[in-house]
Amino acid sequence: MSSKPSSTRSDLRDRGIATFTDILNVVAPPISEHEVIQVWLSHDMEGYEGVENLVYRALARIMEQVEGGDLVVNKGNESRPKESADGERDLNAVDGQDAALKLAKANIDDLAKSKAAETEKSVPESSLQNPTTYSHVYLRIQPFFLSHPFAAQPASAESSEPPVPARHLHFLLHLHDPSHNLEHTTVSQALPEKWLELWDEYEWVEDLVAESLRVSVEVIGQEYVVERMGWKKGAKAEAGIDVKGKGKESSSDEEPVNIHVPL
Repeated sequence: MSSKPSSTRSDLRDRGIATFTDILNVVAPPISEHEVIQVWLSHDMEGYEGVENLVYRALARIMEQVEGGDLVVNKGNESRPKESADGERDLNAVDGQDAALKLAKANIDDLAKSKAAETEKSVPESSLQNPTTYSHVYLRIQPFFLSHPFAAQPASAESSEPPVPARHLHFLLHLHDPSHNLEHTTVSQALPEKWLELWDEYEWVEDLVAESLRVSVEVIGQEYVVERMGWKKGAKAEAGIDVKGKGKESSSDEEPVNIHVPL
């Protein structure tokens, strides 16, 4: 007698989970085995080589968590050259986080519009013979400077002026996936602006700047994967989604993640 209500509750719970998972998949379907994620990278930094490779490696590391899917990182068509004629570096940073976010969104919108017409003509439609689907993701890296009062420069003993807040460099990263209606923004660790003056003298400056940017790319990439896979909603087990080394056992027939970098 008592097992029947329990069975009914279990059935209702299972149906509820299935329905919830179906809704999640409609809103932002998980990354599939036959999906190609094309990331269009936008930035205006001049003289800083290796930004594209850094982004690719950081995103590739995050994509290793997912069983299936290909990742392609493309360069966006920015108005500024990436290599200055005189070989000097220029971050083309703006002042303040609000200005950085506004500029990042504007650049992403322009890039998405310019690529939309191209991709509609060049990308074949998914079919039984060709089940590959394409997701276009736009990523903007926008450096900006911000003054932090907790890092004020001490005033001299002769001066009666209050300490001057030290300026710090941040990287604002803005990611947009129009087809899945996903948008994420993150800001990097603060780096003292005065370190940039030591760039050519000490290797640790470049190492720390690159590490700060790399971590930020991984964070925003992780946010995207979490949203696509439905992990933060606790639905991965019910949806049968695999996480390498942490999820359900995968068969040996499953294809590994393939990462392609266009030349």
